[in-house]
Amino acid sequence: MRQILLLLTFFIVSFAFAQDSAMYEKTALAFQENFNAQNVDAVYNLYTAEMQEAMNKEGVTRFVNGCYEQFGSLKSLTFIETTEGIYSYTAEFDKISLVMELQLSPDGKISTIQFQEP
Repeated sequence: MRQILLLLTFFIVSFAFAQDSAMYEKTALAFQENFNAQNVDAVYNLYTAEMQEAMNKEGVTRFVNGCYEQFGSLKSLTFIETTEGIYSYTAEFDKISLVMELQLSPDGKISTIQFQEP
């Protein structure tokens, strides 16, 4: 009986992780596409209301334009790991490779995003 419960728990956790992974992949791809298109409005709309309030549209514009000017296009995102609800990706830009850390709200909006050197 114990083994059946452990197996059932494993499948439930795996299924939940797969759903989270799909949501993160979808949001990361949307961020990449909108970043490369310099579509600040679409990037802004990917953020949670709290993040929109904290950064405001001017801040998002400076972030997107500044990163694009400094790093170039975001060519690819490759998943690295998940730690404490934060998904890490290798972000391959035209000019540099960085680590992108991403955390989403339950509804799939970006609550944290940052780029740092590996």
